[in-house]
Amino acid sequence: MKLFLFAGEYTDRNSVEEIRTVLRETGHVICEDVTEADMIISLGGDGTLLKAAQLAITHDRLLTGINCGRLGYLCLLKQEEIREFDVRVRDGIISEKTLLSCHSNGKEHLILNDVVVGKTNQGQSADLDLLIDGHFKYNVRCDGLIICTPTGSSAYNLSASGPLLEEDTSVFGVTPICSQAKGVYPLVISDERSVTVSVKKDAANIYGDGVLIGTTTNTVTINKAARKLKLLEKNKKTAGN
Repeated sequence: MKLFLFAGEYTDRNSVEEIRTVLRETGHVICEDVTEADMIISLGGDGTLLKAAQLAITHDRLLTGINCGRLGYLCLLKQEEIREFDVRVRDGIISEKTLLSCHSNGKEHLILNDVVVGKTNQGQSADLDLLIDGHFKYNVRCDGLIICTPTGSSAYNLSASGPLLEEDTSVFGVTPICSQAKGVYPLVISDERSVTVSVKKDAANIYGDGVLIGTTTNTVTINKAARKLKLLEKNKKTAGN
């Protein structure tokens, strides 16, 4: 198999070389150009995999992860299990992950886990209106609003007391962060609906999978993307860990 290795910024270089060596010894070709590869392999934790996902989405490649970091929920196997790579690939399943399409400032961003529209500094809250399919839902002063996929619901969303969404459900979660208003609550909505966050005062930052992708004084619209991410992951029905 032709593989492209995507190492995280903080992934140990010796670990990368060890993985590269083992994969070559077991008959795989390591590509220097992602367009020549059959699969992209993320080397790091879940944060690295989210970055590698952008590459996989851009080039329409299958993605999987080898956990060389702390959290590896989305990864196929751990670094110390590298010699089991072929077995894990054979036993794994390819999931098509729903993506968020975030439109702001005339540009579309495709996001795997979550979009966060939030305050620009620690000294103030964001003043935001939430609209669903263009209809006003509520106004909230808060640190921000999280809009997440089922994949991302177990990340920042869960830490903010948002709903944990089952993987196979066609829904999004919408969760306020540190809300200062009564009657404001997390939502579970159909992923066929459109979410718009309108900035009422000053500006708000926009984060996609934890990366700053823009700042707006106007609106941000989030929908289900037309494309999906193909992720090779553990078969949770048979995985022992």
